[in-house]
Amino acid sequence: MTTGVEVLSVEFRAVYSSSGFSMKPARYKLSSKKTPVKVRPGSKDLVKVFCRIRPLHNNEESCVKVTSQTTLSLLPPETRGSHRLANCKEIHHTFKYVFDAKATQKEVFDHVALPLVENLIHGKNGLLFTYGVTGSGKTFTMAGEPHNGGIMPRCLDVIFNSISSYQAKKFIFKPDKMNDFDIQSETDAVLDCQNEIHCARSLKTLRKKESDVDLSQRIPDGTKIESVVEDNSYAVFVTYVEIYNNAVYDLLENVPEDIIRSRQFQSKIVREDASHNMYVHSVTEIEVKSTEEAFDAFNKGQKRKRMAITTLNSESSRSHSVFTIRLVQAPLDSQGEHVFQDRKAMCISQLSLVDLAGSERTNRTKNSGQRLREAGNINNSLMTLRTCLEILRENQLYGANKMVPYRDSKMTLLFKNYFDGEGQVEMIVCLNPSIEDYDETVQVMKFTETTQEVQISQPAIRKLDFGLAPGRRKASHIFKQALQKMEDNGHKETSDIDVDIGIVYSLLPALPCLELTDPSMDTLIKDLAMFLELRMNRKNILLKDWHQKHQDFYKRLTEVEKEKLLAEQKCSSLKTAVEQGRNKISALEARLVGYESYVMNLEQQVEEKEVTLVTLKQELENQEILLQELLEKERLRKEYSDRTEVDKDKNSFFTLKNLKEQESVLKTQMRYQEQKLRKVKQILTEDSCLSTHAPRQSTKSLAIICKPPVLKTNISSHVFSSQSCKRGPAVSNRRHRRSQSAGDGTWLEHRPVPAIELSTLMQPLMKRYKSVTKLTDVKDIANSKTSKYCLMTQEQDSSGELETHLYKADVVPTVGGGAQVIFNDVETLKQQSPTTTPSRKRSASTSKLKDTEAECAMFMEGHKRARH
Repeated sequence: MTTGVEVLSVEFRAVYSSSGFSMKPARYKLSSKKTPVKVRPGSKDLVKVFCRIRPLHNNEESCVKVTSQTTLSLLPPETRGSHRLANCKEIHHTFKYVFDAKATQKEVFDHVALPLVENLIHGKNGLLFTYGVTGSGKTFTMAGEPHNGGIMPRCLDVIFNSISSYQAKKFIFKPDKMNDFDIQSETDAVLDCQNEIHCARSLKTLRKKESDVDLSQRIPDGTKIESVVEDNSYAVFVTYVEIYNNAVYDLLENVPEDIIRSRQFQSKIVREDASHNMYVHSVTEIEVKSTEEAFDAFNKGQKRKRMAITTLNSESSRSHSVFTIRLVQAPLDSQGEHVFQDRKAMCISQLSLVDLAGSERTNRTKNSGQRLREAGNINNSLMTLRTCLEILRENQLYGANKMVPYRDSKMTLLFKNYFDGEGQVEMIVCLNPSIEDYDETVQVMKFTETTQEVQISQPAIRKLDFGLAPGRRKASHIFKQALQKMEDNGHKETSDIDVDIGIVYSLLPALPCLELTDPSMDTLIKDLAMFLELRMNRKNILLKDWHQKHQDFYKRLTEVEKEKLLAEQKCSSLKTAVEQGRNKISALEARLVGYESYVMNLEQQVEEKEVTLVTLKQELENQEILLQELLEKERLRKEYSDRTEVDKDKNSFFTLKNLKEQESVLKTQMRYQEQKLRKVKQILTEDSCLSTHAPRQSTKSLAIICKPPVLKTNISSHVFSSQSCKRGPAVSNRRHRRSQSAGDGTWLEHRPVPAIELSTLMQPLMKRYKSVTKLTDVKDIANSKTSKYCLMTQEQDSSGELETHLYKADVVPTVGGGAQVIFNDVETLKQQSPTTTPSRKRSASTSKLKDTEAECAMFMEGHKRARH
């Protein structure tokens, strides 16, 4: 009875043999042994430089002529100085291929980028530049339009057309942010995929806003590369960065929306990985499974890319953009189903598509401010690229060993490995054939001549041999088809059958029919003998192979046993070390517990100290407040003391001054009193027998004779005489003039500066008078017409009422031509309420007279102090 396994074996052998696989027994190695071989042939490749000419606009005149598929000529315009100098020769330049204005995007891609894509799938790196002045068609050549794709979308189309059946599941290959990848199991990959779906829900709106582009009109490229290793799994990752003002920015980084609006992206660092390859650290690498996903990522970066409107271009790139396609491939395991879980088996290749910003001249673009700074950085980076290529060419031509200044620019530093021989380098020079760009075109041609002479070493070829049988993927697929066929035929034991894609041993078909129907059937015996002989030969071959496998297996088993013994010894030593480590850990844990307790105590002490510190700080603040109050009080006390001292000194000064004045006045009075007494004594001595009325007349005459020249002394003496004389009955008014005709003289009225109008019924009446406020002119007194003098003062009495005093005097001419003022009367004008209780009157005192003398002196002489 034939079992299901035997039927499956027979069917699998039939299918496997019909598929063209060799039936030769093969040995399978249980461990993956990587045998990389680096082959660096002596030959080098020149940098391939292509040229593409942009179509002319209307009414533009061309200065470029295509002479062949590899040559073009520059025709200098007649307006240039070179033409005036009779140097109008055509300048011929040779390229790898020249695309005229009628060349399509497909032609450019097939000649330039398709070989790079083929090398990418075969594990080689590639670098493609687009170079030219601004507005020459670089971005169009690289990106194209939705209905007429450029190099970048066509590269993606060809890659996915070629590996569509061999792509690994998403997140099997995971970037490690250090220019390398990790290989994950399918379980981990599923978890990462779920996390991505969860995060994508929250970012769905933002992603649509940033990267939604209508791709319905896009025409994909149908080219497919056939030489793809079927036993490998592939994954495609893309990155998109820009080099703006000599700083690298990630255009695919997930950042908040406000940062996107403000364009304040964080710059990235260019570093060197473990294999000495340059890369952008922590750049965002997006795994894409189709051209549409990659194109969405590209459009997302394009919206963040810095563009501006200039005089020469409505959409001028202000930075160099680098779109990198990274292809990760790894072999399948021996079963042909899962990726081989060994990072050493991975092969990572990348294709960098660089859209260089166009060089600009300020005299044409009229840039200023930020645009001028951007143009300067663009030109500096392009000049650094040119310098690096010139030094490389000089080192190769003359055997020099000059250092190439890759680090002068972030762009040259990022692509340093390509120029050192880690990939193929190509360049497309985009030309604007207009006469207006002739000077810039000449400079571009000079740069291309330098670039074409640079030789790049061929990259190393990595040959990996893991001892895995070829055709594993297809064999696994066939085996699964056979299992499915068995299930369809009713066999239910297929789930227990192990997949075995190794060669199945067989002794050829079954025995022929051995039934003898005729004794003379010699042919049957001969056929049987031949069949048995073939079987014996086949058996011997298989036995020989089996013995060889047995020996190999025994040898391998012996090696495994040795490895096992070594592993056991190592394991034993490791166990001992682990035990010692555990003991050490236990001791350290015990110490750690003690330290933790100690730390807790210290923390508690610190908390207590902090509380104490807070209390002390509060007390200190209170003390500072009290101190400030004390200082303020001390300041006020000192200020008051200083002010008191000043007032004291001031009062002392004025007191001493008043004492001196009083002493002077008293001395003057004493002198006059003594003089008076001497004269009285003399009179009494000379005339002792006068009549009864004679003493009065003598006293009066004496008073008149003894008038001092100073007004103040005269008043004092008169008052003194009046007070000392015995009053008798009034005989006549000594102040009443007998004749009114004698009073026709002119009055000199001396009034105070602010004079208050009098409201009394008795008003001063002077027919002819002259009013003054201050006696500063001698002529006012010495005038012959002036015969009377009136001094008016106003002050408050003891009850607060206004009291006006009129001091009247005669102006008497003197012998010397001057005049003498003799006061002879005082009139007082005063108002008082009839209901007011009259205050107690005091007799005139010496102080009152002294005040009157002082006022008269002030008005007469113009100063407060009396003159002696």
